[in-house]
Amino acid sequence: MSASAPSPQHPDIHVLLLEDNLAEARLLQEIFKGTVNSQFSLTHVKRLGDAITQLKSNSFDVALLDLTLPDSDGLGSLDALIHNAPDLPIVVLTSTNDDELALDAVRHGAQDYLVKRQVNLDILVRSVRYAIERKQAAVALREVNETLELRVEERTAALAAANESLRQEIESRESIQNRLGLAQQAGKIGTFEWNLITDRVTWSIELEALYGLAPGSFDYSHAQWLETIYPEDRPKVEAELSKTRQLRQGLDLEFRIVAPDTKIQWIAIKSNIFLDRTGNPTLTIGIHMDITEKKQLEQQFLRAQRLESLGTLASGIAHDLNNILTPILSVAQLLPLRLTNIDDRSQNLLKILESSARRGADLIKQILSFARGIEGNRVCLQPHHLLVDIQKIVQQTLPKSIEIDTDIAADLWTVLGDMTQLHQVLMNLCVNARDAMPQGGTLSIQATNRSIDETFARNHLDATVGNYVAITVADTGTGIQPQLLHRIFDPFFTTKEIGKGTGLGLSAVMGIVKSHDGFLDVQSQVNQGTQFQIYIPACNTPIQLDENEPELPSGRQQLILVIDDEIAISTLIKATLETYNYRVLTANDGAQAIELYAQHRDARAERCLEQVDCVLIDMMMPVMDGLSTVTALHQINPDLPAIAMSGLNSLEAVAQAERFGCRYFVAKPFTTKDLLQTLADCLT
Repeated sequence: MSASAPSPQHPDIHVLLLEDNLAEARLLQEIFKGTVNSQFSLTHVKRLGDAITQLKSNSFDVALLDLTLPDSDGLGSLDALIHNAPDLPIVVLTSTNDDELALDAVRHGAQDYLVKRQVNLDILVRSVRYAIERKQAAVALREVNETLELRVEERTAALAAANESLRQEIESRESIQNRLGLAQQAGKIGTFEWNLITDRVTWSIELEALYGLAPGSFDYSHAQWLETIYPEDRPKVEAELSKTRQLRQGLDLEFRIVAPDTKIQWIAIKSNIFLDRTGNPTLTIGIHMDITEKKQLEQQFLRAQRLESLGTLASGIAHDLNNILTPILSVAQLLPLRLTNIDDRSQNLLKILESSARRGADLIKQILSFARGIEGNRVCLQPHHLLVDIQKIVQQTLPKSIEIDTDIAADLWTVLGDMTQLHQVLMNLCVNARDAMPQGGTLSIQATNRSIDETFARNHLDATVGNYVAITVADTGTGIQPQLLHRIFDPFFTTKEIGKGTGLGLSAVMGIVKSHDGFLDVQSQVNQGTQFQIYIPACNTPIQLDENEPELPSGRQQLILVIDDEIAISTLIKATLETYNYRVLTANDGAQAIELYAQHRDARAERCLEQVDCVLIDMMMPVMDGLSTVTALHQINPDLPAIAMSGLNSLEAVAQAERFGCRYFVAKPFTTKDLLQTLADCLT
């Protein structure tokens, strides 16, 4: 490789010459020297490889390329040089005057094509300068295009990102709107917007669905909405609507509506009011919310509180009444045994006396039933048999104008209950259904197995998750007024005429069902009928077959100590027990009983008095009650059998007596059979 010396004038254009012919190279050097101010400097190489090496370490403005080189030939030399220096202008020098080759060279990227023998100073300089300018223009154009393409790509990417962000925002808002709609449907909530200036109201789809109506049913006016409100609540709602404008405050009220299916629902409205710059109300925005379940639970809770307080009162009354009825019932049962020669009329009067005393005792049991105070004789029983028996009774006793419709599942689960009490529940409901259909109708009795889940249990105060037997008693009668529905289980409350109802039937129903760990639900519509659903927990205990009733057991001259502050009761118990071969001591208070028992206990060694075999004691006595007395007696003799008596037949009373050592319990007023059987069991 040979190179010309650099010009001291600092040439403007650096030329790379690729020429293997030294004579040709020298000629070109001489031509460039003839330029004004020696504007060109020339670097000469013979091989393509040497040119590529020069390009890696030096900068050139243009290249003059001979297509015939020792290490390359033809347009391949041009392609290789362009590959290594894409921005370098290239002028092809060749000895061949071939237009087709010249055109191919330009197509491959050469800026010009010169034939060596035709080259002079002007042609060469002009060609070199034009080549540089065209290449610079092409490079600039390419850079502009690349810049534009980059900007287009950037803007396209930004636009795509913006579109994606907008799409995500739209999807997010749609998702939020869908979730809001689902939340409103699940929460039974609807929204509204009331323009107070135009009186135009916009209702959401969920709100109209809350009222059981199709979208657009209210048609932007609250007049039609007012028609859905329960008539008794409408004046209050209209007054509140007027206050919205006058007092400039939002709505906060609760009221009832009549749904298209004629069911009564409770709705709550809450809203905010918006004022203009002058302080005048212009807009109210708020929600409607279904609070029917909340109101039902509130009523159940208030009913439970009311029954609890009434139960406390009833327990005290029942205790005194039972103490009064106990001697009456005992006398009525004892006199026929003592007076065997009385005439038929006297015997009939004694039967009336006994019957009336039993009715009084049953009435007291009904009073106590709603207080959940009667345990009864609980066995695992098949309700199907009970329902069939009820069906036969109502078919025989109800008027012919009432049609009986039954649907009792054949595979009902067994329940743990008292057959007599459940019979009382169903008969009370059937009698009430009869009274609600004076002109006739349909009485339906249905029974099916029902599994209660958490959702159902949350909506019923006394319900728990588990298996139940659901018994439904429904009628097509007069129905119950909504304002009275929450009071029907109150003791002594009745809608019947004077002399036709005591108001204790449904109270007893409620108490008995609760004492069976069950619950009930009532639905009623005026002039369409009432439906009671009773849920009794199912059990898996095998059914025990009833045995034949044994004869009344008699004593074997055992000595019984009877303790009761009611002298009439202790006297009659003494007479009854002596009739059935017992010997009896009586005491009218705890201190007397302890003294009497101690005398017999201490005198045993002297063989003049016999030891007491059993104590029959009233739990409620003045000064020293029965439980304290039993405790003192057991300090003398821990093995002394004791039977508690009480006019309060409650689970708490029985449990308390057992804790204080009374092995058995008998409730006042008791029959001769109850007394003798309990005493026989205790002495066994």
